[in-house]
Amino acid sequence: MQQKDKMHPEDLRNLIIFGLISILLWFAYGHFVLDPQKEQMRAAQQIQQNTALEQQKAAGLVDEVELPREEIIAEQNGQGVRVQIDSDLVFGSFNLTGARLDDLGLKQYFKTVDREENSVVLYPAGTSHPKYVEHGWVSPDKNLSLPNAKTKWSLAAGDVLTKNSPVTFRWNNGQGLTFEQTVSLNEDYLFTVVNRVVNNTSGAIVLYPYSLIAQRDIPEDFMGRFIVHEGPIGYFDDELYEKTYGKMGKEPLITKSATKGWVGLTTKDWHTALIPIQGSENKYRMVYTKGATEQVKDLYQADVTGDPLTAPAGGMVETKMNVFAGAKKLNLLNKYEKKLGVPHFDLAVDFGLFYFLTRPFFFVINFFYGFVGNFGIAIILFTICLRICVFPLANTSFKSFANMRKIGPQMTELREKYKDDKQQMQKELVKLYQKEKVNPMAGCLPILVQIPIFFSLFKVLSNTIEMRHAPFFGWIQDLSAPDPTSFWNLFGLFPWDGPSFLAIGIWPIFMLITMILQRKLSPPPADKLQAQMFAMMPWIMTIVLSQFAAGLVIYWTFNNLFSTIQQYIIMTRMGVKVDLIGNILGKNKRQPATADGVDMTGDLAKEGAEAIEESVDKKPVKISKPKPKKSKKKK
Repeated sequence: MQQKDKMHPEDLRNLIIFGLISILLWFAYGHFVLDPQKEQMRAAQQIQQNTALEQQKAAGLVDEVELPREEIIAEQNGQGVRVQIDSDLVFGSFNLTGARLDDLGLKQYFKTVDREENSVVLYPAGTSHPKYVEHGWVSPDKNLSLPNAKTKWSLAAGDVLTKNSPVTFRWNNGQGLTFEQTVSLNEDYLFTVVNRVVNNTSGAIVLYPYSLIAQRDIPEDFMGRFIVHEGPIGYFDDELYEKTYGKMGKEPLITKSATKGWVGLTTKDWHTALIPIQGSENKYRMVYTKGATEQVKDLYQADVTGDPLTAPAGGMVETKMNVFAGAKKLNLLNKYEKKLGVPHFDLAVDFGLFYFLTRPFFFVINFFYGFVGNFGIAIILFTICLRICVFPLANTSFKSFANMRKIGPQMTELREKYKDDKQQMQKELVKLYQKEKVNPMAGCLPILVQIPIFFSLFKVLSNTIEMRHAPFFGWIQDLSAPDPTSFWNLFGLFPWDGPSFLAIGIWPIFMLITMILQRKLSPPPADKLQAQMFAMMPWIMTIVLSQFAAGLVIYWTFNNLFSTIQQYIIMTRMGVKVDLIGNILGKNKRQPATADGVDMTGDLAKEGAEAIEESVDKKPVKISKPKPKKSKKKK
């Protein structure tokens, strides 16, 4: 008899099917209807913006047009206002107008796996997404002429900034003050800027040094995904501050004073940060300024202002600022955290909530990579080590699973006996579990442990630059990107890609096979609806994970495979009959719950778990000890 407060299994099944069909229809509608409409709207808006821009150009209201970085650099090189940068890892130039570091590329990193175009960290004004570093001074004396963005500096020393050759810029304000900037570059991505003021006046001058990183608009390589922080970031006042571009619009100014810290703008792979001399009081800011027009884009800025410095008459004053601009390699961030005494510089890498797991996982995988030279193999070795570490827990779980199968006949008997009295059946199940020392919830422990492990590894593979464009074998040339193959185009034979949310590649299919093998290791649950839901889970997981990093899919594939082998061996050694081939071929489909065929995921285990929960929430159930049988006297 169906209980009034319980949904009929057929209704629940129909509800689930309706939900899945609704989701598929929603994705299809978005891909085939909404996306083309949005694309048409964007095209129309772009035409309107271009028309308005042409009108403003004709009216003389717009001074510059967005141009490719290469054209701007080439034109300014011809004008002689560029000072070149060249080292083993970076290339670029300074702009003598404003003494800005606004052109910086990376020699060892490329925009795509084709390695045709180098990645660029900083862009000059006039490009679509300008980003630059600037240093200067401010003064309470409004009549004092100070260098600004339009100041024409001259090159006083050096001609090309290299590892062993610094450069010096100089500017005289015509009021007795000479400003100098000496810039040096170490072996990787650290610039050190010494700002100096020589006072040739008859009185003391008070100045405040500042340094800033400015960025117009959101960068073109912005991912916009929850898996990694992109935007203003800093550690000061003993706290990490991470503000997304959206949140900066709601909180446009963050100001803190601290003696230790750093601040900057970060992307998934690149980091630009200001690191002042630690121990002195500095004011750290994150600033958002909305663009005045559509052509004047929003401004995101991170800056540091130091305490006032006094340049005596006939004397000088100077300050130092370190600038990191390059790849977010964890070993480099750790190196400068120790060398410069800057706190938690490694937090520029978004290791997420499970930092205590994510960071060690990264070091283990990186350690294996140092031996095998392939991050894919390193992930497999890491998976083996992980299975060894969780072996005691998995062993307990599988033993509990085997014990559940052994008491299957007794559970079936209780279910039939008390099928009209669920509460009494739960009490009897508790007695049975206590008598046989079986914990029906033990099988859930490996799943609970896998959750933080999965998300931690997800962070490592998605966010660390070491995995960027790291190849495995065959068609996997980037472990941090999804599998590029798809069954829509027969894995590359046809040019059509199909809907992206169903672009399931070869490695996700391998993962699907291992999940089905793991599920087929035992007969399906006794309840028909639960059996259908568990049968659908591998397919749902495959659709979801196919859009994730290929390295994560490879990990999950081998983790399922090792777990299946481990479970098979343990259950076989305990004398539990496991007909894996029969289950795969469907010979054991819908077997009754017998000693060799009770699955802990069925109704009985669920009801047993509910019984344990009720026995905790309510007063304990008194369990009467079985009376000992009288032994016959020996004659």
